Amino acid sequence: MTQPAERKPKLWGPRQWAAMRSPVRYELLLLMEQLAPCAVSRLAEASGRGAAGLYRHLEVMANAGILLRAGQQRTGKRWERVYDINRESGVPMCDPFTGSGVRDDVRLCAAMSRAAIRDYGRALQARKGIANLEQPSFISSLFEITSLDDRSAAEMRRLIDRMMEIVVKGRKEGGGRRYRISVLASPIV
Repeated sequence: MTQPAERKPKLWGPRQWAAMRSPVRYELLLLMEQLAPCAVSRLAEASGRGAAGLYRHLEVMANAGILLRAGQQRTGKRWERVYDINRESGVPMCDPFTGSGVRDDVRLCAAMSRAAIRDYGRALQARKGIANLEQPSFISSLFEITSLDDRSAAEMRRLIDRMMEIVVKGRKEGGGRRYRISVLASPIV
């Protein structure tokens, strides 16, 4: 019996990377990961930007196949477009075998870091004056540089894999409080 072929993740191509040349679009992509499908007004509220200015960015992303136009929604007296993430468009990551997309992947990591820092600051501000900081949520951060032997690095990888399982389960099931989880581990070269 033959083994099933291992599926290699579909990487973004030049069309998708060209659409993501704007830091605003990276931020929108991160917000869409949390909110999609959603109307433009919800993205404007979450990003602190004007809805009118976001349409152009969202349309560029939709034309590149990163987002889908998922219909319209009535908001007050006006109709506004609803967008969703095109989960078939591939994953925004570099190809470790060819090095293709490394610079773009680093830009995505920088955008994710800025968003995480923004959310962390907002969460800390929201917690001011609350006596019991254990309820109803937790805020935690870890920024370290350390040395790891091969066994410790493998254990760290298993922990990150387990965190990813929890994140995927949360995406599928929904409900509960939303969290931004940021883990970045790489060797220092």
